[in-house]
Amino acid sequence: MFYIKIPERLFYGLTRDVSHLENPEQLVNVKIKIDLNYEYDKIDLNKKLIEQMNAHAAYRNKNYRVRKVVSHDSEKSIPLQIIDTFIGIVVFLLEKSYLADSDVSIIKSDLIFRFLMESNNLVRFQNQIRLFEWTGNEDLKEINISEHLSPFMVYKTNFDIQEITKIQEVLVKNPSIKTKELRETLGYPNTMLRLLLGYRDHITGVGRNTFLLK
Repeated sequence: MFYIKIPERLFYGLTRDVSHLENPEQLVNVKIKIDLNYEYDKIDLNKKLIEQMNAHAAYRNKNYRVRKVVSHDSEKSIPLQIIDTFIGIVVFLLEKSYLADSDVSIIKSDLIFRFLMESNNLVRFQNQIRLFEWTGNEDLKEINISEHLSPFMVYKTNFDIQEITKIQEVLVKNPSIKTKELRETLGYPNTMLRLLLGYRDHITGVGRNTFLLK
């Protein structure tokens, strides 16, 4: 499934390895999904993608043919929303937005961290996310997502250690403290309540995401 708003050359790059493993002579049928956009309808983008990509495939002797380009409303398409979420995570990591000193950055960092630490998501994210750098040439340079994941995981782990230590110090002095009072003592805004609940569950050893299932 392809996303939207990327140059045609990137489409070519992403399909350069498309082939039928069992029978290299057999053409692979490609179906492209793009986000619904009325501006695309004005320029007849769906038809142009089919024509231009197939012309490219024939010229470069590529083993695929684009058979269909369909539009999907991202507000009604869960797969497109998932792709949009993953793109947001990747951009957040690439731009090192987690280093920003803001509540929004802290909340997003925690959400991403909890997602990656759940089950085997970290390994799956590294294995299934393919990242490319476009340098203006037809060939794309593949980037190892792990190079951007590792600094984030280290930063977030150190950040959490500091925050958990603060919480433990408060709990030692007042074990029966209410969540709201604890949040106010730490200076957390209400938007960081889930962050605090995750820390508390982590301290008690029941898991970082346990509170989400209650």
